[in-house]
Amino acid sequence: MNASSAVGMPPREHARLAGYRGLIGFAVVLTSMLALVFPTGKEYADLTSVTTPDRYSIAYLDVLTRANPEEIELRLVYVKQLGVLGRFAKAITLLEPALVDPRYEVTAKNMRFDLRLAQARSIPEDDPLRRETFALALRDLEALLPLSHDAPRVRELAKVALELERPGLASEFLLRLANQSDEKERPAILAEAAHWLRASGDGRRAAVNYDKASALAPDPMVGRAYGLASIAALEAEDAVPEAADRAAEYAAKYPGDAELLMRATALATACSRQLVARDLGRRVLALSPEDQISDAFLREQSKRELGLSDPHSALKLLKRLVARHPNDIDLREAEAYVAEWAGEPRLALRDWLYVMKHGRGQTWRGGIRL
Repeated sequence: MNASSAVGMPPREHARLAGYRGLIGFAVVLTSMLALVFPTGKEYADLTSVTTPDRYSIAYLDVLTRANPEEIELRLVYVKQLGVLGRFAKAITLLEPALVDPRYEVTAKNMRFDLRLAQARSIPEDDPLRRETFALALRDLEALLPLSHDAPRVRELAKVALELERPGLASEFLLRLANQSDEKERPAILAEAAHWLRASGDGRRAAVNYDKASALAPDPMVGRAYGLASIAALEAEDAVPEAADRAAEYAAKYPGDAELLMRATALATACSRQLVARDLGRRVLALSPEDQISDAFLREQSKRELGLSDPHSALKLLKRLVARHPNDIDLREAEAYVAEWAGEPRLALRDWLYVMKHGRGQTWRGGIRL
């Protein structure tokens, strides 16, 4: 019997086993203590969400972030608090690892834009760095376009794009917003996007989106207004044939609308679509009271009638013009010519006598003055 057995001591291997278990217990206790002392990023975010950062919390976060460089949530908490304190440059630099992490890319890019915009706005207006920082903010804003955002955020980004004088970019955000909106809100948002597309010089896309807004508008009068805006957007692009086509479509959709018919008539005339223009003009005349038909429209419509060899219809319009302006020598002379062609010699003679008596001893035979 050895000495250890004599005094009742356990075998050596039993002593080693007891020591190993003790180490495990100590490690568990130590880990629990560390978890309490060094919370995760999420836990720290929850802890500090209602507090104002100060130099102590910033110093603590700096130590934690250095000790845990892979802890992205902790890093984002640190960046957020730096932003609150106005330390934008350091905050943006610390964001870099989060920007390439697929789990946090959207959050990090949004934070970078917000930080950059706040940084730019904080720089005095006479400082050249202000312009450079706004340019960087614009680049960050463009990077947000393909990402997913909720509706309020998209609206906010569109507003900032307008503040940065980028109506085209604002329209792209608004188009995204329209796709996220319900049927009631979508027409107005599409029309708003179309407005800024036209302001950016893209009249054709503006017209397309005005058309979409018009088709979806529950109020016919609102749809009509969007239709007129679509036509105007194409005219501004000098896309006259396309504008004429669009005007004809809306004139067919709103057959009782004299204003739309007038626009369609003028555009068809500009495209040398004589028959279409004449027929549209006749519809305008049939719809409109006498006091709502301008002299200019009567003159143009009489030309359209003559262009299609219809002096009888042209003469009816000239009679209306002469009744309004009986002392207009050019009108009386035009009426005289057309009266001859229409087979009304007495009217023609009366007009020729008036012309010779009141202004021209020898009438001008080079054509009709209208």
